[in-house]
Amino acid sequence: GMIWSECKEIWEEGPREYVVHLWNLLDFGMLSIFVASFTARFMAFLKASEAQQYVDQYVQDDDLSNVTLPPEVAYFTYARNKWLPSDPQIISEGLYAIAVVLSFSRIAYILPANESFGPLQISLGRTVKDIFKFMVIFIMVFLAFMIGMFNLYSYYLGAKYNPAFTT
Repeated sequence: GMIWSECKEIWEEGPREYVVHLWNLLDFGMLSIFVASFTARFMAFLKASEAQQYVDQYVQDDDLSNVTLPPEVAYFTYARNKWLPSDPQIISEGLYAIAVVLSFSRIAYILPANESFGPLQISLGRTVKDIFKFMVIFIMVFLAFMIGMFNLYSYYLGAKYNPAFTT
């Protein structure tokens, strides 16, 4: 339903006007990630179905630990920590988690209208901007200190102990 709603909004406003509002981009991105997640989950389902068909067709033993399976079928007998990082099920779960976080961030679109939460959201947004400004200054000082220490110690690379720097 939300995908249809976004398509209607793009049709009514036009693509150029639709992209101007950042909330529309958030909605479009969230829905795209949900679709990618469900597509990856469907691909994982198809791969598992093929493996199950192979087992149903060619394996007579009920205990799969005694049977030699092809690698693409044996893969589904492994524990999840041994799965490949590119497995569609793992990708699907990661994308779904990101999409859920983005869907909860849509609440921020409604909050400014509330008399209690609106000012809090505005002040939090300004506070976050100030924190980022502070972090830029902090990183610049840290980087300068790091470069200075590197220049000081670069002549002693590999030395475990140098009496010149003990005090």
